[in-house]
This record gives sequence, C-alpha cells and structure tokens, in this order.
Amino acid sequence: MTSTDRPSRGELMARLHTAGRELSTAAVMFHTALAQLHGLSATEEKAIDLLQRLGPLTARQLGEQSGLAPASVTGLVDRLQRKGFARRVPNPSDGRSVLIEAAEGPTEALAPHFADWTVALDGLCARYDDTELAAIVDFLGSAAALQREATTRMTAASPGRAAPVAETVLGRGEKLTLQTAAHGVVALMAAADPGAFSSARAGIAGGKALSAATGLVGRVLAEKPKGMKLGGKSTADLADQVFPALAASVALLRDVDPAEAENFRAVMRIAVEAALQTRDGRSPAMAAMAAKIAAALDDGD
Repeated sequence: MTSTDRPSRGELMARLHTAGRELSTAAVMFHTALAQLHGLSATEEKAIDLLQRLGPLTARQLGEQSGLAPASVTGLVDRLQRKGFARRVPNPSDGRSVLIEAAEGPTEALAPHFADWTVALDGLCARYDDTELAAIVDFLGSAAALQREATTRMTAASPGRAAPVAETVLGRGEKLTLQTAAHGVVALMAAADPGAFSSARAGIAGGKALSAATGLVGRVLAEKPKGMKLGGKSTADLADQVFPALAASVALLRDVDPAEAENFRAVMRIAVEAALQTRDGRSPAMAAMAAKIAAALDDGD
C-alpha cells in the first residue's frame, strides 16, 4: 500500500469512533441480556464484575470504579445483597467500615456465559503481535478511565436526576413482582365482594387506576405481564401471592428511588379507592380488604 492509498488521519479517527460505538453497543446488549437471565439490571451485573475482578471494595471504591454517585452505590449494594450476589463484611484493616464482596455461588453462575466469548476473543488476539497488543491494552485502559470520568461528571452535575437514570433498569423478575402486586390488588378488591356485577365494576375501576400510573411504576405496569399467574382456589390463596409481592415491591422501589416507592403506594391507594367507590364505600368486605392491603403496603418499610 502506498502512502496515497493509506486512509488519512481524519478517516482513521472516524472509523475508530464508529468502531468504538459499535463495540459499546454490542457490550451493552450482551451484558443486558446476561443480567436479565439472572434477574439483574445491567448496572448490577457490571458491579458484580468489578467485585470479581478487583476483590472486596468499600462503597467509596465501588463508586470510584463505577462512576456512580454515593447514593446510587448504597441502593445498588442493597439490591445485590438482597438478591444474594454480594454481601457486606467487616473491613479487617478498618473496623469503622465494611467491604462489599461478591458471593461465590450465585456469581459463578454467570461464568459459563463468557466461555464462548472468551475463546473467540483469544482467537482475535492471535492476529496481533505483542507490540500491537500492548498498544491496544493501553488504548482500552485509557478509554475506560476517560469514560469513568465522564460518568462521574454526569452524576456530580445532576445528583438528583442522574442516579435514577442509572438505576431504573429492573430485571424481569423485579418487574413481575411489581405487576403481580398491582394487578393482584385489583383482583383482591374485585374478589372481596362476591357479586358478579360488583366484582366486574371493581376490577374495571381498579384497572383504570393502574393504567393512569406515571413514572417508573407506570412504565412497568404498562408492559404486558409475562409469566404472571394470579389466582387460586380462594381469596386467601390470592392474598398469599399478593401481600408478599406488595411489601417486596415497596422495598425494591425504595432501593431504586424512594420517590417511586411512594408513587407505587399512591397508585395502589388510588386503585383501592376506585374499587371502593363502585359500591359507594358500602361494602364491609371490600373495606376490610382495603385495610389489609394498606397494612401490606406498610410492611415494605
């Protein structure tokens, strides 16, 4: 290839930016798919990767490595601990702090998904000599550092807004919990009054309240529930499904964004009130069910 055949610096830079964006998109899609298989968000899965590669970290160190704001790290670790993928342990070098470490069993389940990808990557590396690989390593490491700095700048510039954007990706199982709780509330209110006509009216009124929900809660409830199985032989069977899901939903959303936990509670109260109004509040059975639902919502605290 002659000098006139070589691409210019500008052309190479354009190709590099395009290749970088393609790699970034492919990586996000891969890790999002992997995370969903295990009931995780992409942020949670990457945090596990950091803990596996770097070993136990303090919350501050995890924030530095991920670029997340401190408030986001706290919620992130709470969710990973609740799901069994990480745990807090005493810091042997500083009794005033704790370390976050990956839980071996659950995190090992992620490893097989990387096997084929690792083999293919090793094959790609064989195309380059040691000098070229050293240059690639330097570039990728430096690019990662620059991106962490960019993440930190975003979260620092908008602390009230950036954290929720990073943390509102819920796994399939978490969405199903919210959907089970919300649709279950409507089903319980409809089942509380055995009359066919009143049950239908209560169900329709409650369903309309769910469809009017906004925010993260509204987006989750607008999705078609996949795998949701509500019911049983009795109202008691239904309650055994719904009440734990209500408490779990409040706890989950409080970790993601406290405002969304209150949003969820408000939506549930509106749905209950809408069902009550179909009988003008004159159904003792529905009123008793409404009180039980309110108690279940408070159990998330």
